[in-house]
Amino acid sequence: MESAFPRLVSKHKCLLACLAIFSVNFPAYGAQVSLIPVDISLSFLIGLSLPALFLTIKPSSWQLSSRSYIAAMVISSIGFCYSVSLASGLQMPLALSFGALCLLMMYLWYFSKDFYGQNPEAAELAPHLRLVSIAISLASVVYLGQVWLVPGLDAYLGWLLYGGVVTFIAAAHVAFTARLLPEYVVRLVCQLILTAGFIGTMFFYLHAQASLLWLMVSFIGCVFIFHINLIGTELSNLQKQLTKKENEESQHLTQEQLFFFTHDPATNLPSYQQAIVRFEQQLKGDSQSAYAIVVIKPKNFAYVNQVLGHQNSDIMLLQLAYCLNREVSNLSYLLNFDITDRSAKLARLPSLEFMLAIDLTKIDHDKQHIIEELSQRLIGAIPAAMSFKSFSLRFELVLGIATTLEHGQSIAEVISHAGDAAIEAEKRQLLWLEFNDEVARYTEQQLHRMERLKQDIANDNLKWQLAPQIDTTNKSVVGFSMQVRWQYNGEQLELAEFIDVAEQSGELYSLTKCMIVNAFKSLFELKKLGVFQPVGVRLNSTDLLEPDLGDFIEEQIQTYGISARYLMVQMSEPMVQMACERAKNLIDQLKALEVPICISDFDGSYESLRYIRKLSVDQLNISCQLLASEEDAGAEKAIVNSLVSLARTMKLSFIGTQVNDISSLDAFKTMGGHVAEGNAIAPSISMSELEVWVANWYKQYPDAKGRG
Repeated sequence: MESAFPRLVSKHKCLLACLAIFSVNFPAYGAQVSLIPVDISLSFLIGLSLPALFLTIKPSSWQLSSRSYIAAMVISSIGFCYSVSLASGLQMPLALSFGALCLLMMYLWYFSKDFYGQNPEAAELAPHLRLVSIAISLASVVYLGQVWLVPGLDAYLGWLLYGGVVTFIAAAHVAFTARLLPEYVVRLVCQLILTAGFIGTMFFYLHAQASLLWLMVSFIGCVFIFHINLIGTELSNLQKQLTKKENEESQHLTQEQLFFFTHDPATNLPSYQQAIVRFEQQLKGDSQSAYAIVVIKPKNFAYVNQVLGHQNSDIMLLQLAYCLNREVSNLSYLLNFDITDRSAKLARLPSLEFMLAIDLTKIDHDKQHIIEELSQRLIGAIPAAMSFKSFSLRFELVLGIATTLEHGQSIAEVISHAGDAAIEAEKRQLLWLEFNDEVARYTEQQLHRMERLKQDIANDNLKWQLAPQIDTTNKSVVGFSMQVRWQYNGEQLELAEFIDVAEQSGELYSLTKCMIVNAFKSLFELKKLGVFQPVGVRLNSTDLLEPDLGDFIEEQIQTYGISARYLMVQMSEPMVQMACERAKNLIDQLKALEVPICISDFDGSYESLRYIRKLSVDQLNISCQLLASEEDAGAEKAIVNSLVSLARTMKLSFIGTQVNDISSLDAFKTMGGHVAEGNAIAPSISMSELEVWVANWYKQYPDAKGRG
C-alpha cells in the first residue's frame, strides 16, 4: 500500500513554492509600467492565497471546515481589493462588507478546533470557542445588515463599533487561551495587533485621513499573518500525523515478526499462547463446540537432552515435530493452530510436549475410535530410529486426552488436565489415557501428601528407627542404619515409598537434615550406653550433593561432640553415577572431616568399580532382597554371590542389607557374608527402645562385641 507521507509532503511543497513565486510583486496588467497600490496588493494576495485556494479544491489532509474558511477568506480578500478600486456608489458598502467578511472568516478559523490541531487539551476550550464564534457571527450579521438594510445610519461609525467588538472578542479569547494553552498566545496576539491596525486604518481611510497605500498595507499585513498562522498550524498538524504514522508503522508487525512471536523457535510449530488464542477465536464463534485436547508426550526425550545437550537435542525435536505434523496435516477434524493458511495441526506446549485438538463435531465415529486411530498414526509416523550424527533413538509416545465441555472451565485448565492424563498413562504404561476423576483425585491426593509431609517434617512427626547391623559369626553389633517411617492414611510408609513426595514438595533436604540430627542423637545415646559403633545415614538424591550438607554435618559434629568416624554416610550407586563429580566433591569434603563413606545398591558393574577405586569408599552395601525371590532363585543367588566375591576380592568391607527372612540369611552366609541387616537377624528399633534393646541383646549374647 502506498504511504500517505509522499502525498502530504508534496502538497505542502506545492503550497510553499506557490507562496514563494506569487509573493513577488508583478504587475496585473503587462502593459502597465506603474502599478497602483490596489494592483500591487491584489497580485500579492493572489500569490499568497492561490496555494491555500488550491488546497481547498484538491483533496488534502485538511479538514472540510478548514478548507471552507480558507476559500471564503480568499474570496473576501480578493473582493475587498477590487471593491476599494471601484469608481461607483457601491465602493464603500462593498469594501466594508468584504472587510467584515474577512475578519469574520479569519476569526471563525481562530475560534475553531482546526487552529489548535490535534492538541488534546483544546477539548477544554470547546464551550468557550462556541461562545466567541456565536458572538462574532452575530456582530458580523448585525453590521452587514446595517450596511445594506439601513444605509441611513453612519456606516463609518458602525465600522468602528464593529471593529471594537471584534477586537474585544479577540482580546477576551487571547486572555482565556493564555490560561490553558499559552503556546498559542503569541500567534493570537500578533493577529490581534494587525487586525486592530487594519480596523483603525480603514476607519481613517473612510474619513480621508489615511491613504489607500496605508489601507492596503494594513490589510495585507492582517491577511499575511493569518496565512502564516494557517501554514504553521498545518505544518504542525502534518508533523504530528507523520509522527503518529511512524509510531503506528513501528508497532505494525511484519509477517516474519508475526510468525516469530506466534511460533516456537525450536520446532516452527504454533506456540502454546497462539494455540490458546485460536481456541478462544473458535469458541467465540460457537460456544457450544466441543474439542478433545490431545497432549503428546515423548517418554524418553529427557535422555536425549542429557546425552546431546539442549542445542543438539532441539534438532531431534524438530525432526520429531516435522514427522508428527506431516502425518496429521490432512486430517480435517483437527483444529489448525496457525494464523495463516499454512497447515499446522500440531502445537508446541511449554514443556517437551505437543498438542492436537479434535473437533468432535466433525468426526464420523465415536471419540475413543478416533483417538485410538490417531494414536496409531502418530506412533507409525515416527521412524524406526531418528539419528543425529552417530546418536540414534526411537521415540516412544504417550497421549493424554481431556474434553473442553467436561474437564475444565478454561482452555488452559483442559490442556493441563490432558497433560496430567499423559503423565498417568506413562506410569501405567498405556498408550493413551483420558482424564477422569481418578486422575484428578490422584493429583489432589499428591498435593495433599506433599502438604502433609511438609507439616510432619516441620512438626517432627516422623518415626525414626535404627536397623542393627550384626556380625552373624558372633552376634556382635557392628553398626546401625538410620531409617524413617511416615504415617499417612493409617499406613507406615518407608523412605523409599515417600521419597518422591519429599522431592516433589522440595522437602528432601529438610528431611535429610532431620535424619542427620536424629543420627547424632542416637550416637549420643549409644555413647551413654557404652556402644561405640557407627550409624549410617542414606542419601538418595543428587540434589543432596551440595557443600551445604557437608557444612551441616560439621556443625552437628561440633554440637554433639561426637567423633565424625561414627557417622557413616551412605550414597546410592545410581546417584553417584549420575553426578560423579559432585559426589566426589562432597566425599572429599566429608573425608576431610574423617566421615566414612558407604556405597549402597552396589551392582558390580565396570563403571562402579572404576569410581569406587577413584573415590576410595569405606564400605559397600549389597542388597539381598533378590535372595527372597522364589522365581529364578538360582540366577538371583548367582548375582548376589558374584557381588560378595567381588567385594571380598577387592578387600572391601561389605554388609548384606534387606535380609528379611531365614532363607536369605542362610544363603548370604553360605556365600561368605558375615555382617547383615534386616528382620531376619534383628528388627528395627525406635530410639526410645534403644536402651532396653542394648541391654537385652548383650544379655542374650554376652560374648557379643561392640560394647565398651
